[in-house]
Amino acid sequence: MRVVVTARLLKFFSLASALLLAGCLAVTVNVHFPQEKIDSAASSIEDLVRAPKQAPTDAPTGTPPRSEGVLPVLANVTAWLQPAPAEAQVPDLKTRTPEIMAVIQSRASRYPQLAAEMGKGCIGENNQGLVEPRPGTNCSPNVGALVSAENADRMKLYQTLVQQNSMPPGDIARVQAAFAKQNRERAEPGTWIQDEGEQWRRK
Repeated sequence: MRVVVTARLLKFFSLASALLLAGCLAVTVNVHFPQEKIDSAASSIEDLVRAPKQAPTDAPTGTPPRSEGVLPVLANVTAWLQPAPAEAQVPDLKTRTPEIMAVIQSRASRYPQLAAEMGKGCIGENNQGLVEPRPGTNCSPNVGALVSAENADRMKLYQTLVQQNSMPPGDIARVQAAFAKQNRERAEPGTWIQDEGEQWRRK
């Protein structure tokens, strides 16, 4: 009888483990971010591309004030235990992962050359968050290489943002549109930009 019970227990635990493992493998959770969150992430990334050498934030000087008594500690614990506001339930996009930062640094190192060619009208910002050659004057012979390298980095950035933030694959179009908007707004006067209706104009 003892052998039968042991065998049944083993069979039960094996079945439960298999079901649990199957459940874990089958679950795929996609996160749907509001457009304003995507726009905000695009804005912060494009700021880093254009101004990569920012002064580090200074640490506060002096001795921090000490809490007196137990009441401040209890107040902090009480605040931590309280439910967060409804809007805090939507997480921010992860934009500072090693993979994303590597792409930002690559783009930042290329940006001075890219900006120079854009200023001559040789490269424009399209409505897909990518760049395209345009009919400018005194264009450098390496415009094609600049465009290819920049677009490769941008697509890697967009794909990484979608993957690392568990967004639905189709959301890459929303990400590209957000970056296209930010790049249009930041474009210097004289830069070619393409609007949502696919019309090109000099800013």
